[in-house]
Amino acid sequence: MKSRIFLFSLLVLSIFGLLSGSIQKSAEQLYQSGVYKEEVEGELEKAIAIYEQILKDFPENKTVAAKALYHIGLCYEKLGNQEARKVYQRLIDEYPAQIQEVKLAKTRLASLVKVVEVTPHKPTFRKIRIPTKINRGGDIRLSPDGKKISLPSPPSGKLWIMPLSGKLGPDFPGEPVELNTESVGVEWSAHNWSGDGKWVAFNEDVQVDEMQNREKKGNQGIYVVSSEGGKPKKVYENYRDARVINYRISLSPRGKTLAFSSVDMEKKEQNIYTIPVDGGEPKRLVDALAREPIFSPDGKMIAYVEDKDLGVGGGGLWVVPAKGGIPKLLADAGKASSPIWSPEGDMIAFVDKQDKAAQIHIVPVGGDGEATGKETTIDAPEGILGVDLLAGWTPENKIGAVFEKPLEFGLYTVPADGGKATMVSHGGYPVVPRFSPDGERIFHFNNANEGNGSWQRLAISVVSAEGGDVTNLPLESDEKMTIPGWGGGNRVSPDGKGIVFAGKTPKDAGLHFHIWTLSAEGGKPKKLTESPAECSDMFPCWSPDGSAVAFVRGRLSKNYAEGFGETNIYVVNKSGGEPKPLTSESDRVNYSPIAWSHDGKMLAYYSTESTINVIPVGGGKPRVIGQVQANNVNTELAWSPDSKRIAFNHWTGPVDEPGIKIMSLEDGNIVDITTDLVDTSIYHLDWSPDGNKLVFGGYKGGGREFWLMEDFLPLVKRQR
Repeated sequence: MKSRIFLFSLLVLSIFGLLSGSIQKSAEQLYQSGVYKEEVEGELEKAIAIYEQILKDFPENKTVAAKALYHIGLCYEKLGNQEARKVYQRLIDEYPAQIQEVKLAKTRLASLVKVVEVTPHKPTFRKIRIPTKINRGGDIRLSPDGKKISLPSPPSGKLWIMPLSGKLGPDFPGEPVELNTESVGVEWSAHNWSGDGKWVAFNEDVQVDEMQNREKKGNQGIYVVSSEGGKPKKVYENYRDARVINYRISLSPRGKTLAFSSVDMEKKEQNIYTIPVDGGEPKRLVDALAREPIFSPDGKMIAYVEDKDLGVGGGGLWVVPAKGGIPKLLADAGKASSPIWSPEGDMIAFVDKQDKAAQIHIVPVGGDGEATGKETTIDAPEGILGVDLLAGWTPENKIGAVFEKPLEFGLYTVPADGGKATMVSHGGYPVVPRFSPDGERIFHFNNANEGNGSWQRLAISVVSAEGGDVTNLPLESDEKMTIPGWGGGNRVSPDGKGIVFAGKTPKDAGLHFHIWTLSAEGGKPKKLTESPAECSDMFPCWSPDGSAVAFVRGRLSKNYAEGFGETNIYVVNKSGGEPKPLTSESDRVNYSPIAWSHDGKMLAYYSTESTINVIPVGGGKPRVIGQVQANNVNTELAWSPDSKRIAFNHWTGPVDEPGIKIMSLEDGNIVDITTDLVDTSIYHLDWSPDGNKLVFGGYKGGGREFWLMEDFLPLVKRQR
């Protein structure tokens, strides 16, 4: 009997020993998985959860528990959380027998305060080296799983999807694959993924001429297609306007509902709506003017930004229930844009376009849509001009952003027959340069205040033709005046005493400009024309004798797709009065610069058919003197002093065959003028009075880059 009891006892002890070994192994395995999460994957919060599970499930395993508690302290340190000190003190108090861990905890505890105070945490930025062009508006989107990026390719109307990381390493994307949309073009302005990654919504790529022929001009389809490709489904035909940010759209987590904004051009208002993808009527979400709606990860809330003047102005960041309700102001921004939700739905990141600040803002948000802590502002890397768009927030807490690089502007002169260009001014935003009649100074528009490439506030400026400091003319106006860089004219009178330019005051909405004159020394401007409410007067120039001013008057359209309506050249007396038309609709005047010949006989203009035409000032039909590849707001016309040739600049895009050309009126022969500038785009020009030089504007640099912002949560959580 005793032997049986002895054998049973041995069996029990053996089983207990086996179980103890199993428990030991399970605790150790769990600890190792926590270390992997912490040190390899960098997922600190998930690592903390594993270590805390060890403390809960294996409290008797003092060795592993002490190591787990020590690593919880390390994780809190990395997150910038002051709880690290409490954790280290707990380890010292509760596990005195674990000598090694206690020693490490005391060391960390002694230095923790200094580390936290002296070495503040900074997020990291990593550029993804996308080899192809990122377009204006920067419409790149991260897939919800953070493993792919999608980007359109204008003017092809194609959408490409590529792995975020390719075979060359994490900073280089993989091979792009075209998303099949069955011949429905994808516009570059906006697209987005559903939260589950199964669907993509996009704006239809509609050519201007096709849009003009639609029953309701300005309409554009919004489609949804499988992220694997296939036949897109048209959800809604939307009325659009000229601002890129107006078109941004969002899909609910499972792709069942579309959120978008639509413009009421009659009321000049923009609002946000939702509509079922499978069909139904749009539902307006808020009474306020709004744009850029975006669903929360659970689909219960929609963030949006305040809208002013159809995208020109802006305001704060708001949140409203997706089913409708009372909106709540989350962040009081100057011009919020591009909001994105965190994967957990507890934070929203956005940019503030006010003054083009190169910053990313993050604000915590609760389930009711209210802020639960302070807003965090993170500066972009050095050398970045601004943030175009936030592309998404990955499950690994990385934020994708499209950054705008700064442009380097300058004014240059070059011999009229070509040669080496000379820089006469550097920096700012110099446009429409004009020689003074004596050839000693160059008048132009430039920044009203010091800035880098900003065209929002321009002044009338002057610099020596030999180069030097730029000074701004005093502009004394009862109301703040806006000068357009691309249509302002800025022509100097033949006697050198006055300047004529286009401008508007706050009471003039949109593109409603008038013609003004100003003393060449500055002072109070005088309004020369009062354009009708439905028109805009721009591109003025003096007659050679200074007795009159010619300008272009264009009829404003309701939306950008229709362009300007009927456009004609008018002439007005230098003292004002009723302008007289020089052209008719059949002359096909393009809304672009004009120039009066020095002999006073002709006016040159660009036609809507991409030709340079001249028309007799005394009356008569225009004559085509040559074909050009393109003309737009960055091209210019300048007569030679003998009125036998016209200089113009070729400009179809940044560093896309930039150059200056001179056309002969006699035979239409075109000569290229070399400048020997490297990687510089040329815009606007003028011919010196003695005929020896040309002055022009040029810029280099710029462009857009895609970056990932990482390791920013410690900074955000420190603010909460």
